[in-house]
Amino acid sequence: MTGNLLIKLLPFLISCIVYFALKLPEPSALAALVKCFPTLYLAFLVAIQSHSAGAWTPYSRRVFQGLLLSAVGDACLVWPQLFLPGLAAFAACHISYILAFGLTPFRPLVFVVAVGAVFVAYIYLVMPCLNGISLWAETASKVPLSMMAWRALSHPGRQLSTSFGSLLFFASDLFYGIETFCSFLPHSRFLIMSTYYTAQALFTFSVASQKAFRKES
Repeated sequence: MTGNLLIKLLPFLISCIVYFALKLPEPSALAALVKCFPTLYLAFLVAIQSHSAGAWTPYSRRVFQGLLLSAVGDACLVWPQLFLPGLAAFAACHISYILAFGLTPFRPLVFVVAVGAVFVAYIYLVMPCLNGISLWAETASKVPLSMMAWRALSHPGRQLSTSFGSLLFFASDLFYGIETFCSFLPHSRFLIMSTYYTAQALFTFSVASQKAFRKES
């Protein structure tokens, strides 16, 4: 199954290479399409993989929804005036992933570490550069992000791919905040999007592993 999945991921990998190679100027509809295509393809792959395996589970559906909402956020952030709708789309995406990963077990130590790490990094590296509505919006957006990381990291044995994925998603968000609000970040485009695309691919990979997870449980 893993080898077959890797072959199916080839269009995703090619579309990522195309995104980095073209370096299309933003904002534009073409730039939005090229940027969103890798995530949209992953959503398509989740749907196809789940249906063909007869495992269109709540987990698969919520990861699928999260990927679609991420693509909406990607498109919005191409246009600066759509920054707030973009944040809202990503907040909804994180909520979908939270529901996918489940709310048990609670893991209070993981909660403290995950939430603390997200907010400490944000407070020291990004918050000093913010003011007005962007300050409140960015602060609020870290709540679902940190909750998503907490829930993903609460299942290290069963869902190692989602644990790594959540950390990469957090890194991508942090890179984006530094580049957008604070100062020039060398190779920011590559850092932001490579960590982001890899995180989404890991979440997608976890869907293919759900059958094995259910057997273990």
